[in-house]
Amino acid sequence: MTKLALITGASAGIGREACALFARKGYRVIALSRQPTGVESADLELALDLESFEQIEGLAGALDTEIAGAERVILVNNSGYGQFGALRDLSESMWQKQFSTHVFGPIKLAAVCLRLCEQHGIPLRVIAVSSVLSIVPQKMKGAYCAAKSAMNTAHESFWFDEQSTKSLESVSLVLPGPVRTRFREHALAALQPVLGRASAVHREEYEAMEAALAPGARIKPFTASASDVVKKIVRAAEAGRPKPRYLVTPQTYAAEFITRFIPRSIQRIILR
Repeated sequence: MTKLALITGASAGIGREACALFARKGYRVIALSRQPTGVESADLELALDLESFEQIEGLAGALDTEIAGAERVILVNNSGYGQFGALRDLSESMWQKQFSTHVFGPIKLAAVCLRLCEQHGIPLRVIAVSSVLSIVPQKMKGAYCAAKSAMNTAHESFWFDEQSTKSLESVSLVLPGPVRTRFREHALAALQPVLGRASAVHREEYEAMEAALAPGARIKPFTASASDVVKKIVRAAEAGRPKPRYLVTPQTYAAEFITRFIPRSIQRIILR
């Protein structure tokens, strides 16, 4: 029997790197993504649209045999993207997609995996890749901040709900700051529809955001690599006693300190 790693958002960036490292460590890897692109290190690739509970439930048949033959299952809820823009300018569908991708879909997938693990008596660990922006808000990124914050709470609530079950071993959050992936490219693409409905009062902020997300824009100091994040994911997967949270990048450690020890009125001055 082998250990099984199920990884969402596996087609690029952190997800693809996670597939490679888990494979090198001897895991059987199942890559899950909206549009499978041929992840060389994966043993199996499956299409997954996290906006569809029906499609997530439909994966149960394909996952059942895989889970039945595993000694342990690691679910990495990594899929995500940033919907930026002033909150007043976002459409209902933008909000829905942001929360479906980061909250509703991942928790549904965790529930399906837990059910299958319980049926076969297999231990399950759930690891969610969140963000420093789940801890501290940032202007013009409110929907993403809200979705990542909800992702944290939903996964931690999943742990409290299910910790007494025989199969759920742990739920951990990995919180990076900026990472060198295609995140900015995808965020810029998601921003384009907002620009057509943008309020004039935020024109300068939108211009600055477009410039910051554009190809060739300056990389922020202390930006991590995908590999840096994946090392923390694997640490959570293999630790004897996994921690609830794993922080990546100095920005995340600073945010944790600020929100824990500094009054909120001062936080607003520091973070604005």
